[in-house]
Amino acid sequence: MISERLRSETAGHHESIEQAKRFSRLGNDDFTLPEYVEILERFYGFYQPLEVAFCRHADVIDALQYEARFKLPLLKKDLIHLGHTEESIARLPICSDMPATDSKAHVLGCMYVMEGSTHGSQFIAKRLRERFNLQDGGLAFYEGYGQNTMPQWKAFKAYLDSEVSQGQDGDAVVMAAAQTFESLQRWMDQ
Repeated sequence: MISERLRSETAGHHESIEQAKRFSRLGNDDFTLPEYVEILERFYGFYQPLEVAFCRHADVIDALQYEARFKLPLLKKDLIHLGHTEESIARLPICSDMPATDSKAHVLGCMYVMEGSTHGSQFIAKRLRERFNLQDGGLAFYEGYGQNTMPQWKAFKAYLDSEVSQGQDGDAVVMAAAQTFESLQRWMDQ
């Protein structure tokens, strides 16, 4: 199944991105609230062009009800809670070094990385809530789908496995996932 192949063939990318300049400090005792806001700003700048690109693939968006999975509204909510305004969000830098999204296989590879990060963010949300006493907001992005995170992850992987063959489509999905990890890491290291 392609989801297993992706997990195996992108494991090194996953480990590497955790060492990105901004991510590597998340678990440190001296990690600050401004650093957290900066991570959210960078995610906003990455997701903005990516979610626009995803919308060009209506068949995937419809099949996965992906608009309900979009992260930009969550990021915007968190940023406003943490002091941004609509105007300041509109001025945030946007990543131009994006992975390929011109085919369904490429989009699914990108989505694999994004959905996987949502799946893995529950632990981070708990740490951030405790670290910064964020009881009343500021964690929508990291909380992802809340209690529905695991069912959403499983539904995504089931769709992925049913749509992608192991041949050329599988190669394109893996390549796009690797490009997504690499692009995100470069963006987070800037």
